[in-house]
Amino acid sequence: MEHVIALHQVYGELIFRGLKFHEIRKAPIFREGDVVFLYIARGNPDVLKRTLKKLGLSEEQTLTQRGSIAGGFEVGEVIKADFENLWELTKDTSGLTFVYGEEAGKRWLKSYIKDHGYAFTIEKPFLFQEPLTREKMKELYGTHVDGIIHLSSRTRQPWVRALLEDLIVRDVCFI
Repeated sequence: MEHVIALHQVYGELIFRGLKFHEIRKAPIFREGDVVFLYIARGNPDVLKRTLKKLGLSEEQTLTQRGSIAGGFEVGEVIKADFENLWELTKDTSGLTFVYGEEAGKRWLKSYIKDHGYAFTIEKPFLFQEPLTREKMKELYGTHVDGIIHLSSRTRQPWVRALLEDLIVRDVCFI
């Protein structure tokens, strides 16, 4: 199955730079073997700037563009765990410690998942040679995509099916 999800730009950068290996979600929205395409959402620009600085990069050196589907990954192992176990498993692989520091990252995760959540192992990350911008999506599919989204091939919406078919055949560069 294929999905398009929104992800803050800072986490997209970490995935495509090989520094983030787990995606955390509240619900089991993916299964092993699914392909996840990443719509790069804005997120907090100050967090992005601080993270890029830690990496020794400027904003001009980002691999992703806000408001576009930049690439994706294949879902590996799916792990359901309570908060403490999920934190121990992913604190160094989810990007939270890198972005926020250990204590603030732990607080962020607790506020997001509460008692339990899911970690999805990121495998075979790829970037599109040409990202699909929201302007191009509007032109091609007649819809405005912005903010928090989750589209999946389970849909009956013709435009979503056409979008996913387009994404599947695009030229990619594996990371």
